[in-house]
Amino acid sequence: MGCCKERDPAKAAVWHALNYYAFEDASFLAERLFLESKGCETLYLLATCYYRQERVSEAYDLLKKSHSTTPKCRLLFAQCCLKLSKLYEAEQILVGSSPDNSLASIESNITAEFQEISGVCLSVLASIYRKCHRLEHAVYFYRASLKRNPYLWSSYANLCLAGEKDNPEEYFKSTNCPSFVAQSSSPAALSEITNDINVVQSPSDKISEKIYQSYTPKSTFGQVLAHSTPISSNNANQVISTPVHSDQLREHINHYVEEDNPCSTPGAALRKQGDPFSSSKVRRSSRLIASGRNTKSKENDRKAGNKTQRGGPNILSEAFKKSSSKDKSLLSKHSPAMIISSIMSLFSQIGAAYQSLCQFECRRALQLFNKLPKNHYGSSWVLSQCARAFYEMTEYTQAARLYQSVHQSESARCGDLAYYSTCLWYTQREVELSALANEMLEANKNSPETWCAVGNCFSLQKEHETAIKFFERSVLVDPQFAYGYTLLGHEYSFIDELDDAMNCYRHAVRIDPRHYNAWYGIGHIYYKQEKHELALCHFRKAHSINQSNAAIMAHIAVVLNTMKKHKEALKVLSRALEQHPKHPLCKFHKASTLLCLERCDSALSELDELEAITPTESLIYFLKAKIHRKMGNSHLAMMHFSWAMDLDPQGSNNHIKEAIDKHYQSDDISLENS
Repeated sequence: MGCCKERDPAKAAVWHALNYYAFEDASFLAERLFLESKGCETLYLLATCYYRQERVSEAYDLLKKSHSTTPKCRLLFAQCCLKLSKLYEAEQILVGSSPDNSLASIESNITAEFQEISGVCLSVLASIYRKCHRLEHAVYFYRASLKRNPYLWSSYANLCLAGEKDNPEEYFKSTNCPSFVAQSSSPAALSEITNDINVVQSPSDKISEKIYQSYTPKSTFGQVLAHSTPISSNNANQVISTPVHSDQLREHINHYVEEDNPCSTPGAALRKQGDPFSSSKVRRSSRLIASGRNTKSKENDRKAGNKTQRGGPNILSEAFKKSSSKDKSLLSKHSPAMIISSIMSLFSQIGAAYQSLCQFECRRALQLFNKLPKNHYGSSWVLSQCARAFYEMTEYTQAARLYQSVHQSESARCGDLAYYSTCLWYTQREVELSALANEMLEANKNSPETWCAVGNCFSLQKEHETAIKFFERSVLVDPQFAYGYTLLGHEYSFIDELDDAMNCYRHAVRIDPRHYNAWYGIGHIYYKQEKHELALCHFRKAHSINQSNAAIMAHIAVVLNTMKKHKEALKVLSRALEQHPKHPLCKFHKASTLLCLERCDSALSELDELEAITPTESLIYFLKAKIHRKMGNSHLAMMHFSWAMDLDPQGSNNHIKEAIDKHYQSDDISLENS
C-alpha cells in the first residue's frame, strides 16, 4: 500500500475507496485505469472491485477472457468459479495440468506457485473438493492449508464438520503463522485496533442481567422426537462478536453442566412429527418424553457442585483492554510473538470445544466453552454454540433462552435462528415464533434461515401446505442448505407425501453425508412402507454418526421388535439405558419388549419406574393395562384402562378405547363359554 501511494496514486485511490466501502466509486475508477493500461495489476484491481461489489459473474467473465496467470488473479478466478458452482474450472485454475496428480504433488506445486497466499489457495481447493463430494481430498487440503496459515478457522471448522478428530494444538501454533501477520503486529497497529475493539466488546449489563434472571437450569429428559442437523458450515465460520454474557451466567451453566443429570439425552433428537413409531397417536405422548423435567431441579439448585475453573487472564485479553493515555504502555510490554501465541492458544481452546460439539459430545463441549476467557465466552458466536449444544441435548427451553439473548444482542444475525425457531416449535410458543419470523423477514429476506423460521411458524399452526412452500423457498435461496431440505422432508412425511419426502432427505445427505437426521428420515419412510431391513439399515447409519443419541437406539429397537427380534431389541435398549438410565422412550420400549418376551413382572417394574418420571402419560397406563390383562388381572386391567382414558379425554390415542372395547368383548365371550 505504501508503494502504491508513492508510485501510483490512482491505484492507491481505488484501494482507499475499497477499504472504506465506496465500491461503486472504486469500480468506476478501476475501469478507467484498466482501459488506460490493460495489465495484470489493473486487471486484478478491477476484478477485485467487481467481486467485492457482488458482481461475481462480471469478475468471472473479465478474468476468463484475460487468461492471466498471476497467482492473485488465479486465486480470485477460482473464488468466482466456486461461488458460481463452476467447480471443474475452479479446480483446473488452481491445480493446472501437471502430469503428477498425487495430493502431495498438488500441494507442493501450489505452495511453490502461490507462496504467501498458498494457505488460502489450499483452503479454496479443499472447498471445491468438498462440493464435489471428494471428501478425502478435501480433508487433505484443509489440513495442508492450516499448516501454512493457522488463522484459517474455516478450514478447521470444516474438518470438524467432516467428522475428523484432529488435535487443534497440531495446527494452532505461533510457529506456523505467516510472517506477514507478525510483521503487521506492531504496537502502533495494535493500539489503533484496540480502540475499535473496546467499542465492540463493551458488555451490556442489562442483557446479562436479563439472561441470568431468565435462565433456570432444569434436570430434563428432553423431547426425543426432534429435528436437528449437525452444525452448518455457515454457523461454524461466523466471526466471534459482541460479548453479552456475565460471570453469573457462566457459573449457572457451569453448575448445570457438572450436575450428574442422567435425564438429559446427549446428542441430537428426532423431530416429533417425523417419528414412525408414534405417528398421530403418540404425538400427545410428548408428556412421556417431556414430563419429569422438574424432578430434580430444586434438589440440584441446592447442591453447590464443583465449578470448572474459569478461563484465566491471558496476554491477548490484557493487550486488548481499554487503552487510555495512561495504559497504552501495556501494549509495549508484550511482543508481537507473545500476542500471536496467545491468539493461537485461544484458537486451540475454541477448536477443542467446537470439535466436541461436532462429535455430539455436548456436555464436554459446554465444559470446554466454559473455560474460555470472559470476553470470548460472552460473545454471540460462543453463546450460539452453547445454545446448539443444549439443542442437541434436547434441552429446548435452555437453548431458546440463549438464542434469545443472542438475538436481542444482534437482531440482524440470522445464521443460528433456524434452530431458535425449532426450539420455539417444540416449546409450543406460537406468539414468540411468529414475532421471530416477522423480525427475520424485516432483517433479511435472502437468508434461508428466515424462511425456515416462517415455515416452522406455519408448521406449529398445523398449516403444513403453507409451511412446505416456505421450506421450499429456503432451499431455493440456498440450494446447499441441508437443514432446509430436512425440514421440508419432515413436512412432506407428515402429510404422507413419501416420494417427495425421500427426495428431500436424499438431497440433504448429498449435501452433508453426516446429516444423521436425514438418514433417520429415510429410515422413517422405509418403516412406513414396511421395508424393515432398509429402515434398520438407515437407522443404524444415523446411529453410527451420532452414537450418543438414545432416541435413535430406541427406534432401532422398535424396528427389531417389528421383525420379531425381541432379544436383540432388548440388548439395544439395555445398552441405551446404561448411558441414559432414565430416558423415558427407551424405558417405555423396553417394557413393551419385555411384554413381547412374556416377562410381565419385569415389564411392570420398568413401567413403575417410568411412572415415577412421567406420571401423567396415558400410554404408560395403557401398557400396564395390557400387561395385567395378559396376567389375568381383569380388575387391574380395567382400572388402568380407565386411568389412561382419563389422561386422554380428547381421544388422541384412539387405540385405548379400542382396547377397552376388545376387553369387554373378551369378557362377554368368556362368560358365555362358562
